[in-house]
Amino acid sequence: MKILVINGHPDKESYCQAIFQTIVENIDSTHHEFEVINLNEADFDPVLRYGYRKRMKEDSFILRSQELIQWADHFIFVYPIWWSSMPSLLKGWIDRVFTPGIAYSANDQGSFIWNYLRGKQFKKLLKGKTASIYVTSMAPTWWYKVFSGSLNIPDSYGISVLKNAVLNHCGIKTKRVCILGEVGREVNTASMREKHLQKIEEEVKKLS
Repeated sequence: MKILVINGHPDKESYCQAIFQTIVENIDSTHHEFEVINLNEADFDPVLRYGYRKRMKEDSFILRSQELIQWADHFIFVYPIWWSSMPSLLKGWIDRVFTPGIAYSANDQGSFIWNYLRGKQFKKLLKGKTASIYVTSMAPTWWYKVFSGSLNIPDSYGISVLKNAVLNHCGIKTKRVCILGEVGREVNTASMREKHLQKIEEEVKKLS
C-alpha cells in the first residue's frame, strides 16, 4: 500500500509532531511505500488568493503535493482541533492542493440540485482511496466521539469538515478516527500521552 502521512500542526515541538513521528517510524516499509508532508517544514503560500478565478504562480511544493495525493492509496492526517476546526496551515494546504481536476470535478451547468439528485454534479477523482485521522483536542475525547458523525454540529467541525466534506467529496473513505482529548489540561498526563503513542504505534504496525 502507498501511504501519505500529513502533519498539519505548525509547531515542530507539539504533541502532534510526536504522533506524526511515531506513525512514520512504525510504518512497515517492507510491505508499504510511504511519503510524508510535514507542513511545519514546508515553504508555501497557504492562501488560495484568487479562488478558482485564475491560477496562482506555479509552486513546486503544491505540484508535488498534488502528485502525492494522486499517488497514495491511504492518507494519514495528524492535526490539533483549534476553534472546532483544523489549523489554518492545513486548511490552506487543502485549498491549494485538493483542486478541481486533481481531487474532484464539478458540473457548472444547469441546476445544482437536479444534477446532484441524478449523481451528475460531482465527480470524485480520488475514489477508492482511504484515510485515517489522528487529532488532539482540549475538549474531552468523548465529546468528539459523540459530535463527529455525519451531522455538522458546530463542535464536530474539527473532524467532520475533513472527513465528511473534503475527503468524502473527493471519494476518500475514512476508515479510522483517533482522538486524544483534554490535551493541555492537567488531567492529560505525560503517562497518558505516552500510552496514546504506544496505541498509535500498534495500530500503524497493523496497517494493511
